[in-house]
Amino acid sequence: MFEYIHRVHYYETDKMGIVHHSNYIRWMEEARVAFLDEIGASFFDMEARGLQSPVVGVSCKYRRPTRFDDRIRIQVSIGKYNGVVLKVVYEMYNETTGELACTGESEHCFLDGSGKPISIAKGYTDIDAALKQVTSDR
Repeated sequence: MFEYIHRVHYYETDKMGIVHHSNYIRWMEEARVAFLDEIGASFFDMEARGLQSPVVGVSCKYRRPTRFDDRIRIQVSIGKYNGVVLKVVYEMYNETTGELACTGESEHCFLDGSGKPISIAKGYTDIDAALKQVTSDR
């Protein structure tokens, strides 16, 4: 499991002084990009090689509010990976209180440079191997 820390910025809060719900999805992307960098499957490298990985679904369950200057520990793991579909799972904790603030998932597919769906197991074996190594559903 990979952990990413996000410090809540003032502009991420709303009139009630809590983080606006849309920011959690942004944090999921921040954590996912850092996670993929860590395992050797960076977005930058994928895109440089003509591989795209769009989000095809995303969900969040908000458990506890977070506020300005909170440190949010985001645990990232792979829930599913089969070469065609990648599901990333997130758990977000308030680092000070230890409380679970949010859970979420994002689902991705893989496209070649022309936008056609592909299996990265065929032609991107290094990225495929990196994702398989950290997949919990093996």
